[in-house]
Amino acid sequence: MRNEVSLCMIVKNEEEYLPQCLESVKDVVDEIIIIDTGSTDRTIDIAKSYRAKVYPYKWNNNFSEARNESLKYATKDWILILDADDELKGQYKDNFKALVNMELDEKAVYIFETLNYYGDKADNNCITVNLNPRMFRNNRGIHYEGEIHNQLMYKNNQYDAICNDVKIYHYGYLNKTIKAKDKRNRNISILNEKIKKEPDEGFNYFNLGNEYMALGDTRKALECYYKAYENFNPLTGFGPILLLRIIVANYNIREYNTALKFVDIATNNYDKFSDAYFFKALIYKDLGKITLQIKALEKCIEIGEPPAKLKFFYGSGGYKAYYELANVYMLFKDYDMAYKYYSKAIDDNPDYIDSIYGIGHLLKEKAVPVKEFKETIETFCSTAAKDYSIAAETFYNEGFYKTALDYVESLQQAGNKSEKLIILKAKCLIRSGEYEKCINMSTLDEKSDFYMEFVMYKILSNISLGKYDDLSALLVSVDQKTLSDRDNKIFEVCSELIKLFTNGKSSMLSEDENEKNYIFIILEICEIMLINEDFDELKVAVNLLNLINNKYVLLYLGKLYNAYGYFDFAKKEIIRSIKEFEVYDNESLDILKSYSYI
Repeated sequence: MRNEVSLCMIVKNEEEYLPQCLESVKDVVDEIIIIDTGSTDRTIDIAKSYRAKVYPYKWNNNFSEARNESLKYATKDWILILDADDELKGQYKDNFKALVNMELDEKAVYIFETLNYYGDKADNNCITVNLNPRMFRNNRGIHYEGEIHNQLMYKNNQYDAICNDVKIYHYGYLNKTIKAKDKRNRNISILNEKIKKEPDEGFNYFNLGNEYMALGDTRKALECYYKAYENFNPLTGFGPILLLRIIVANYNIREYNTALKFVDIATNNYDKFSDAYFFKALIYKDLGKITLQIKALEKCIEIGEPPAKLKFFYGSGGYKAYYELANVYMLFKDYDMAYKYYSKAIDDNPDYIDSIYGIGHLLKEKAVPVKEFKETIETFCSTAAKDYSIAAETFYNEGFYKTALDYVESLQQAGNKSEKLIILKAKCLIRSGEYEKCINMSTLDEKSDFYMEFVMYKILSNISLGKYDDLSALLVSVDQKTLSDRDNKIFEVCSELIKLFTNGKSSMLSEDENEKNYIFIILEICEIMLINEDFDELKVAVNLLNLINNKYVLLYLGKLYNAYGYFDFAKKEIIRSIKEFEVYDNESLDILKSYSYI
């Protein structure tokens, strides 16, 4: 007999994700209970369209009380807990259906993995993992406690049952979601109040550290993590992730010795902690200790898939470790070993396309004929269950722009009209010197994430053809208020570029010496001119670097010249970087050393 399930949720202004969530579970739950804490958008209407029972609730900065309110209205035997920005899909939805048709253990609290997307988009390679109690028997006294990051409380005769077959996708940590909801500042305020009441509770400091980490304030995060680490008990539920957060934070600010110290603490307490060993490998990579890096990666592979309570990053015991090992062997030009490990990474995770890109670079380094190159990449694209857009991207990455363009045009003829493919076509055209074709491409919608990049390529194409009269017209229709931060920077760089070619008066782009986004935009412009040997235009465009106050500009420019074989220019800029700014790195020193033998 099938177990009946009540879905219990708390929501506020969730019109973006709520339809996706409810659509994913409408046929696997028997009732939907929604506590609305003050929505002013279409959330309530959306909920009711799925026949949800919606109850208003006055928000009081306490997630547990709101969550417990939802439990009061549940009438079915089992309760499923989801957030509005969760989704149950694919094989995991099928597995959930199978689970609720089984004879369930009434004393069990079923724990599912939550797969948290992070960054700018829902990318399967940008996922962190954590365990959350998601399903339990109704009317057993189970309830939530804690104002924020609420914890499920239950009696001693009830127990955790980790169900690896069901996983929930969570979209709440995507950058746009966090920014739109101002989650971090809200959570920090609640946690600070909680710490005033419970100054000795380490879990509160841990959660506060997570909020500062998400805001990019690593040192403030570490202060909180160290406070949480006082009186550390490895049996504490959040113990492993606390240690990992400390490791990651120290790695990010290059406090490598401290990071390694906590790696040892983590692996001494939890012997199957492949994530800790993986970061150990990354640290040794940065330190140039290749032998120790290899040893750490081999340990990751030896451990393999860690226990559920020690799994926070996907791939540390599998495809990511294989990929990093392949990169190590590429450094030594051991192409057979590199190919072996790239292949293992693809076998372990066919969607991890960085491994296909790695094989592409390997084939280029080996100077494999284009016909064989294409056959090999197409084989791996089939393995990845993708179309040949990956092949197009691979050849583009390796500078085979016309081959990439052949794939793009073939895909478009087959009906692929994606914006991603359109912008790739523009990139291939301009790097192939096909300026007229780039100019004549149909424009992208102004709301597209690629719109300003597309405009930049049209401006550059006009400049290379000596058509300066209509350059400003390409920017006139752009509404800067609607642009993302990156697109605004592209707009500003393009505006200054036009001034340089039309004798306008230039303005500084940035006085922030740590701001690097402008550098990368300007360097792409210079790179395109280098590729096409538009040296007269390059002499003008390089002056954009004078409009940013960043001490790394000469170093980056030197590396760019080196990448395209302009060794004298590379040497000149790197030496200037050292003399004028005392800025250099191992790569730049290796470049200078190599020139001493030319």
